[in-house]
Amino acid sequence: MQRHYAIFIVVTALASAGSVIAESLLSPADEAIWRDEARRVVDSARLDPGQSSGKWRNGTSFVLHVPGGNMGYPAFWVRDAAMMLGGYFIAAREIEGWIRLISSTILAEDWMVRPGVLVPAFAVPDHINFDGKATYYPGNYETGAKQGGKPWGKFPPLDDHFYFLVMVHHQWKMTGSLALMRSRVKIASGEVNLAELCEKVYHVAPSDPATALVMAGDVDTDNAKDFGFCDAESKSGKLLFPSLLKYAAASGLAEMFVALGQEALASSYRTDVGLLKASIVRTFFHESRRTQDGQQSGEGWLHSATGVGAQPDVWGSAFALWIGALEERVAQPVARALVRAYREKTAVREGCVRQILTTDQTNRGGWQISVSSIGEYQNGGYWGTPAGWYIAGMWRADRDAARNMARDYIQFLRTHKRADDRPEAWEWFNPDTGRSANPLYVATVALPYLSLKQAGLLH
Repeated sequence: MQRHYAIFIVVTALASAGSVIAESLLSPADEAIWRDEARRVVDSARLDPGQSSGKWRNGTSFVLHVPGGNMGYPAFWVRDAAMMLGGYFIAAREIEGWIRLISSTILAEDWMVRPGVLVPAFAVPDHINFDGKATYYPGNYETGAKQGGKPWGKFPPLDDHFYFLVMVHHQWKMTGSLALMRSRVKIASGEVNLAELCEKVYHVAPSDPATALVMAGDVDTDNAKDFGFCDAESKSGKLLFPSLLKYAAASGLAEMFVALGQEALASSYRTDVGLLKASIVRTFFHESRRTQDGQQSGEGWLHSATGVGAQPDVWGSAFALWIGALEERVAQPVARALVRAYREKTAVREGCVRQILTTDQTNRGGWQISVSSIGEYQNGGYWGTPAGWYIAGMWRADRDAARNMARDYIQFLRTHKRADDRPEAWEWFNPDTGRSANPLYVATVALPYLSLKQAGLLH
């Protein structure tokens, strides 16, 4: 039984290229530092049933992991929890508990929270409070009519549906058992077979029938949040990041339905995988540079959206490489763009990564529409969260650059220490302004470690 299974069923770009990683990314000592700090920060964010941390107490019957050990986000976040998977930090029994907790909050019918704010049937919440009640939108911890709406959107974020499916797939891979998938789970209004629930959850996010890409309407009416790590921004049209997550989820569902003996359903998800892979490149890839004689330079980015937010997406481009969602003719140009942005310091500082290039001209190095000031939070702060995707992406094109960024990241952990000798591990920081937020943030340390482990770049 394979314990170190990737968060996503999709084979990583490195593996799909047929390469076996024999060269070392980091020294054994640096790997050990990263592994140990990842474990410590994950452990700091654990709450057993009935356990308290400060003024907060886990009132559910499930073991929970919150986004950070400082309780900066005092609730269970679906996407943050999913980002802790892919290694040995979280036990399969705990993941099953997460699946049951999330399922218990899913509504079988649309909920009109108030005019202009709608939770669709079978939508997965953004986060779940310690009393087990769901908040479907970012921005607060309300479980009633005060959640959602401007600036947080008409609908819940579009990524959590797919992260839930990632959890289900991962639990199956860890246990080798289809018992949970075949079982009935409680939802907000009764019980349903988990396999059937997964199908319904998969179809919640609005998608374009011709391309299978996730899409959103006008920002003034929908204001969709494509990805929870970009929920302070507004985007419209076809959307990159949730389409990548949909690609990963469809791959996992195809594999699970084969195991369940439901070949027709598996085939439908495989069809989506193929359509999404072609559509992602055709819709979002843009060549970034041309030579003086007008020839292609061989570099390019995936843009974040086709409407508002049609800007080079640094995280999305790196993530697409990591999950193997790009054809080789596009994978190399994207990898080379990552290398240039690293070397020119337009995306990376101290091994941490901006979402948007400093040289993006749409809004002076910021997202087109954001509630955050440029240089703050998701609108230009530097995050450790995508560092593993980025390093693995660069490995395809420039192994020296990949090694250097990995060493930069280890130095980031060593340089910024707390009084207890643990890394600050901020959610984000900006070395130019001195601003930072939320120390002991799990995705800052654990996700890049797990991502590189899954890519075969750590021993």
